[in-house]
Parts: sequence; C-alpha cells; structure tokens
Amino acid sequence: MKYCFELFPQPTQTKDNGSQRCCLIKQKSANQECIDKELWFLYPVGIPLPKDDDCDAYLLATLLPAMQVQADIVVHGSLSLELLSNITELKHIWNKWLPKQYHLIDIKADSIRENEAVIEGAVCAFSGGVDAQFTAYRHAKGLAGYSTRKLLAGVFIQGFDIPLNDKQGFDSAAKIASTVLKDLNIALLLVKTNIRELWDINWEDYHAAAIASVLCGLKKYAGTGLIGSGDSYDVLLSPWGSHPMTDPLLSSGSFRIIHDGAGFNRLQKLEVLTKWQIGLENLRVCWAGGKHDSNCGRCEKCVRTRMNLLLVGAQNPKCFSTPIEPSVFSGMVLHSEAMYIDWSLIRNKIIETGKGQQWLPHVEQVLKRKPLPRLERLLPFGSKRREWVKKLLSKSNRSISR
Repeated sequence: MKYCFELFPQPTQTKDNGSQRCCLIKQKSANQECIDKELWFLYPVGIPLPKDDDCDAYLLATLLPAMQVQADIVVHGSLSLELLSNITELKHIWNKWLPKQYHLIDIKADSIRENEAVIEGAVCAFSGGVDAQFTAYRHAKGLAGYSTRKLLAGVFIQGFDIPLNDKQGFDSAAKIASTVLKDLNIALLLVKTNIRELWDINWEDYHAAAIASVLCGLKKYAGTGLIGSGDSYDVLLSPWGSHPMTDPLLSSGSFRIIHDGAGFNRLQKLEVLTKWQIGLENLRVCWAGGKHDSNCGRCEKCVRTRMNLLLVGAQNPKCFSTPIEPSVFSGMVLHSEAMYIDWSLIRNKIIETGKGQQWLPHVEQVLKRKPLPRLERLLPFGSKRREWVKKLLSKSNRSISR
C-alpha cells in the first residue's frame, strides 16, 4: 500500500475567540505507520461557515504536502466536483514544474458535490503589504473597470508571516490593518490557522494554496477570494506558489479564487497607492525583522520597497522610522530570481528617470553579489542530511530550554 493521507472532517467548535473548523489527518506510510495531525482554522464568531463535511479547504491545504511525499488523499467527507477538476490540472502543473519534488497522486472522496451556486461579494487576503493594499484600494475605488469586485472584507491571517505565538505582534498589526481598511469602508476579518506548522514544505510553493484554504472557509460569507499578484505578466516567474495560471485552479464550484493585479508591477502599484495617504503610511512589508507589526527598514524587502517608494516620489513615508542610508545595502544578497527581477526593475527605473541616481552604485552592487546556495539545495527534502540537521537542531533547542 502507498503512503496515504486520510482526511476526517470534525464538527465545528464554538470557542470564546471564534468558530473553529477542524480536520483530523492520518498520514499512513507504506509500512502502516500512522501519524495523526490536526489542521484547524479559527474564524470570527458570527461568520457563516461551510458544512462540517465540506472538505474543500482541507484538500487545498494538504494537496502539495501529499504530492511531496507521493501520498494519495482519501477524503471522508465531500468535495466540489469543480475543485477536483481544477486540481487534476493543478497536479500536472506542479509535477511538470518540479517533477522531483511533487509527484502525481490520486484523490478520492466519500461524496462529490455538483451544480453549486456562488454567492455575491468578495474577500481579499490582506497582509498590509503593497500587493494586498493595491488590491483592496483598487476594488474599493472601482479602479479595476469591469473586473471590479464588491469587496466585503480583508482577511488578516495569523499563522503565516506572523506566528501563532506572537499575540502582541498580531494584535498590533491587526489594529493597523483595521485602520487602513476602515478608511475604505471594508471590514477586517481575523483568522488563525496552524497550517504552516504541520508540514516541512517550501513556503514559496505553498503560500497561495494555504491562503486559498483559509479564504475558502468563507464561501458562505462571500463567493470570491482575491489574492494580490506579486510579479506582473511581463516578468512572470515559475515555479511560484501564486501565479495567474495556478491560482484560479484553487477554485471550487462555490468559491472562486482570482489572481488580482498582475497587469501592474510594484512600481505601478505604489504609484496608485501614493493617492492613498493612510495606506501608504501604514504599509507593512517586513517579515525578517524582530517585530511583526512594523518594518525594520533594513532587510532586503524593506530596502526594495523603500527604493520603489523613492522612485514614485514617496520618499521616507511614516511606515519607515528612519531615512534610507547607504549602510542598508552593505552585504545584501538576493536569494531568488524574483528578488533579482525586482531589483533589476529598480535599476532600470533609476536609469530611465534619473531619480535616486545616488543609489544606483549601491543597487548595481546588490545585483552583482552572488547568492549563497539555497537551503533546499544544500538540504533537499527527504535527504539524510536534512534529517540529520533537523535532529541536531532539535537536540540543541532542548539543551537551551534546560
């Protein structure tokens, strides 16, 4: 028997801080060893949720982890026929992109739902970053033309870039997000999930599926979920977790996922956001700093955003506490092709416009530095070397805790 993921949906639980949807996942190996995991999503009280046996969100969450270990998925609940159809195609995309990482698997369900209706209204994933703010502002102001959606809420998720154990950081960041969205008359929904704690998987591959699994649980509240684009159509990167080709394939019969805003690069998005002062002053782009409710101003993403802001005429906005300095470029290394593309666009824009000319040598130096080997290459998933390092780190952490 092959490795297998069995999904058992559990009854929704009403808690003091929300309504929790939960799924028990039994991961069975070929020799019948079994590991039990519990996947949960905590939504605000009063939000209508899917039926307990609706497993669309759970399938979205487990697909890539199962493909990574070549495990078939057996769902003891119901799945949308349209979602199954979309995932049939999505499996092939990931297998073609990364055939050694993601394997073709089978999916079975106790029951399949057909001819489902999509209700009106949309929600968007809202982190407070450039892409999320652009999506919220664009739709709230009707700037997307015929593509404009009636945006009911932004969904701010704890358990992704802000870990579950940082309550203070999340509460503070949520307060900022609430202020921003309130200016657009858009509600803020706070959701928590442990999805990122369950599997050892590349977040660059997994993040859109994780976001979609959270948004899908809101299908009784809104019928469409918007995921703000990263790269624009002219510089698309693949493989990448959020992509205009793959995001729509995360849709079910009753909930549509839209990859939003790929007609604009980040410079163009920030040009739009300069018209929205509250949004610009409250941008939250940093994930590398010690605080999750503010920008460190010195990490690669912070500096990249600051350079883009300078190029659109928004120098030193309040979301960064200090002016940009030459020292922030020192030793900066680009670890991915996506970063290289963004910095190349910055360099080209400086040359084209003459703005920020004093920073051009620093940008050129960043682009010339060779990146360190990626962790995935040094420690490939499933390798003995990776397992040895994990055990070593585990022993080290236990020693420190003593």
